[in-house]
Amino acid sequence: MIKSSYKRIRNGLKKLYQTSSVHFKDLKNKLRYGIHAPKYMERIWVNPMEISHMITKQEVHRVTGIHRNRASGVIVDWNKINERIPLMEDFRMQYCFKHWRDGRSWQEIGVFDYMMQTKSYGNWPLEKIKARYTMLDQAFQKTKEIGRLKTRQEINPGNFREEDGILVHIANDGEIIFGGNGFHRLAMAQVLELKQIPACLGLVDKKAISYLKKYRKA
Repeated sequence: MIKSSYKRIRNGLKKLYQTSSVHFKDLKNKLRYGIHAPKYMERIWVNPMEISHMITKQEVHRVTGIHRNRASGVIVDWNKINERIPLMEDFRMQYCFKHWRDGRSWQEIGVFDYMMQTKSYGNWPLEKIKARYTMLDQAFQKTKEIGRLKTRQEINPGNFREEDGILVHIANDGEIIFGGNGFHRLAMAQVLELKQIPACLGLVDKKAISYLKKYRKA
């Protein structure tokens, strides 16, 4: 009982610290860039059909010194971004379209072989990998039925803002650039030709803050 109480107190203090840290980041942005400054893990609404390019986590780290998953609501000079990659050059986008749009099986496309060669999933049993893609198919069908992607808080009410959502950055001209987190969900949205999806805000060019007003509207 003592251990359980200690764990609850520790987790509560940890959550309080994290929340305070986030609000400090938000306040710091507001003081420096004005009341419309971006927030950490902020949810915005974008048209997935307008997303055609991406930047890698290595590029984000090179420019900011921050890991992609934590580089949210960060103001940057977009001119320092050297590498933008066409979205459809990524194999994950290619195999999602071949499967959900063209009707080819995951195995036929070579997805299972590909996954077993990756660093993240290479030690997974084949059946576990297949189960993951069965879940993706179920998510696709559900999204097709309801006609939209759910927010992260709809999926998990305890989720902080849009953390772990489809990561997007805003370039200096207001263009939405994919950040590399949420490939399958973005592919679902594009295959289904959804007009608006929730996304987690990543980097924002210092000249693009004014575009946030547009993207904050659901």
